[in-house]
Amino acid sequence: MSTLDWIAATFGPIVLTLPWTWPIAETLHFIGLCMMLGGLIVIDLRLLGWNRLIPTVASHDILPIIYTGLVINTTTGLMFFVGDPHRYYINIGFRLKILLFVLALINAAWYQFKLSPRIDSLPAGSDLPGDARLAGALSLGLWFGVLILGRLIPYVGTG
Repeated sequence: MSTLDWIAATFGPIVLTLPWTWPIAETLHFIGLCMMLGGLIVIDLRLLGWNRLIPTVASHDILPIIYTGLVINTTTGLMFFVGDPHRYYINIGFRLKILLFVLALINAAWYQFKLSPRIDSLPAGSDLPGDARLAGALSLGLWFGVLILGRLIPYVGTG
């Protein structure tokens, strides 16, 4: 028995046979996406130079909302995968989505642990360094890529 067969046999029935599991997971996935992307847009646009009067450290207040959205989306995304692992595993849209997801997490960690401590001490209105602007641009591009590829999963097939 392959790993995908085991996942499908073990978790698939839980996700697929309970009548409201999939629609509730879809709804939660959308809510988590709104929480995550809504907060990231605020932070990333600030990194790109918009609304310079707000210090970058002020954006830390919305990080719990972003993290909650990330946990919701990761959990529900795993539910979708274990519900039909054979379909997702071979899907090129899903594979590219996961690649961009991992790259976006790496970019977020780079921002959180390397850039944020350095730029949070800058006064409001100051120009941010190029690597901070790069992190903001990468974040927007990668997360919107994750969003678009997730939406394309039903349509792109196995590539």
